[in-house]
Amino acid sequence: MLMVFPTRTHVYSMAPVGWALAAAGHEVRFVGQRNPREVLPFAETGLDAMWFGEDLDIAHHRRVSGGGDNAGYQLSESRPERYTEEYVRTVYAGWVDVFRWNTPESLVNELVRFARQWRPDLVVWDPLLYAAPIVAQAAGVPHLRMMYAADQTARIGAQYRDLRASLPEDTGPDPFVEWMSAEVGRFGADYDETLRYGVKTIDCHPSYLRYDDVDVDYLPARFVPLNKPMALPRWVVEPPARPRVLLTLGISNRQTLGEEETSVSALLDGLSDLDVEVIATLSAEQLSSVEKIPDNVRAVDFVPMNELLASCSAIVHQGGGATIGNAVVNAVPQLVIPGTTWSERVSALAQAKRGNGLLVDLEDVTPESVRNGLQRLLEEPSFRDCALEVRDEMLARPSLDDLVPELERLAR
Repeated sequence: MLMVFPTRTHVYSMAPVGWALAAAGHEVRFVGQRNPREVLPFAETGLDAMWFGEDLDIAHHRRVSGGGDNAGYQLSESRPERYTEEYVRTVYAGWVDVFRWNTPESLVNELVRFARQWRPDLVVWDPLLYAAPIVAQAAGVPHLRMMYAADQTARIGAQYRDLRASLPEDTGPDPFVEWMSAEVGRFGADYDETLRYGVKTIDCHPSYLRYDDVDVDYLPARFVPLNKPMALPRWVVEPPARPRVLLTLGISNRQTLGEEETSVSALLDGLSDLDVEVIATLSAEQLSSVEKIPDNVRAVDFVPMNELLASCSAIVHQGGGATIGNAVVNAVPQLVIPGTTWSERVSALAQAKRGNGLLVDLEDVTPESVRNGLQRLLEEPSFRDCALEVRDEMLARPSLDDLVPELERLAR
């Protein structure tokens, strides 16, 4: 049973493990809430899906609520000096509230009834979807998380754990333990720590994105690119006459907030004077503030990223986990303009330290900063050399097919 936050990026991130299990002869099914704006991605995976509970219109919710973080306290924060006691407590409790909002009692009741009737042998779940471990615990089924980006929930969990350990007088309840104990208790089950991060966690992202000192048992695996299926334009596979650069801001903000965190005009202006071919996967709405598209820019609403990156010399993007994965397996140096949704900036910092990328912070985005960053990626061989090393490290990992015997063992 696959349980995923119902947006395209999350569905595509989990589908490959479903394929691996299905290819080994197992019955595989997505189970969860229906997002009316994101039904097609489930069908595009070729795997079965079943809907439970009320529809979850994520775009509407985010526009009404302004997102999941408390003002000024973001899970994406990457500056150690900001990790005060107030920060840790506020972010930790705030995300427990997000998980609680995403786990309505009526939905859990339906899912538990179904799981007890269908009797799955294994539940694989998305880090945002804590209905899954509750259902698995209630049904007596082993469960694993599968990451779609860096493990921010484990990071804030470790910070909260260390904070409490440093304050012996802090004997108040852990909000996560309190909530999950009550949830599984409704079904006669007991709380245990696997409810936080699963029995194990499948991680298909570069090892340099993984945090040290977190209580997580990771199963590293090779990243599998998956983009929306479509007929490829011929130019995508033709060798470019000059260095090709992909500019993408992902689809999450486009789909949920209808706006970007950075200036599209500044990005295009910064690339306009370079002797490169820019492929900008931007919608008409994203381009509405741009007075004139530069002559060296081909603007297209969508092109499958993996296929396009095979001919690219660099990529400029917002730091999403799937975009990083696609760039890594294609050995493409990355210029990241990190967003603030999940792990974008910490991932960008880790890549800059590893040597296969650079970052320009949102507040520092100007045509000059973007141009200078991209020029370095194109002109300094070390970035390409490191990108090749990182790609080879990724390809040396076990495939998800290789992990199937371990998943079968856990299911037994």
